[in-house]
Amino acid sequence: MTMCKSELEKFGNKFVSILNNNELIASFDDSCFRDYLLQINIRNKLIKLGKINVYYKPSKKSYSLTTTNIKDNQAIDIINKCWDEANGFKSFTQDSGIYEAFVDGSYIDGKTGYGAVIFFGDKEVQKFSGRLDDTSTRQFGGELYSATLVLKWCELNNIKKIRINYDYLGIEYFATGKWNPKNVLAQEYKEIVTNCNVDILWRKIDSHTGNKKNDLADKLAKEGAGK
Repeated sequence: MTMCKSELEKFGNKFVSILNNNELIASFDDSCFRDYLLQINIRNKLIKLGKINVYYKPSKKSYSLTTTNIKDNQAIDIINKCWDEANGFKSFTQDSGIYEAFVDGSYIDGKTGYGAVIFFGDKEVQKFSGRLDDTSTRQFGGELYSATLVLKWCELNNIKKIRINYDYLGIEYFATGKWNPKNVLAQEYKEIVTNCNVDILWRKIDSHTGNKKNDLADKLAKEGAGK
C-alpha cells in the first residue's frame, strides 16, 4: 500500500485542475505514486516539459514541491503561481495596491540572521539581510527584527497597507495580543507594531513548502547569519 496516497491524490487533483486552467497540461495516474510522493506530468501545447514532484509530510499535514526536472523558466513561473493558489497562498496583484512582505530569521553556528523581501505584485521592490549583534534570542530575534524593518520601510515610503507573510507565529501573535510578550525584544516589537501607521494583514506560511517568495526570505536570513 502506498503511504498517504489518498492525501496526495486529493491535493493532486486540485493542483492539476489549477495547472490546466493556466496554460499547462498536467496529469498523473496510479503509476505516479510513491510513499509520500506524487509525480505529475507537465507539458504545454507542443511538447513534454517533464515531471514535478509533490511531497506530503504527515506530521505537519503539509505539501512541498520540486520543479528541478522542468527546464522551461516560463513554465516554472506558472507552476509556482499555481502552487501558491492551490495552497491558499496567492499573492495580491498590483491592482490591489497592497504590498506583500515575506520575513524570516535564522540561527547558525551561534549567529542570528534576519531576512525580508517586499513585493508589489510579482515585482521585488526591497530586500533586507544581515546579522544581529545580540544572539541571546537566537532565531526568534531575527524573525521579529525582519518584520520591524518591513514596517519601518513602509513608513519611510508612505506605504499604507501590507501583508506580512511569516512562518513564526510570534510575528502575528505578539503584535495582536494573542501572546503576551515576556521579554524585552518581544515587548519592543509589539510597541513598534502598535504605534506604526501601517494597515497590516497577517498570513502564516510554513517554511519549506514550496512558496518561492517565502524561500527567498529564508535564504536571506541564512545569508545574514553567515555574514
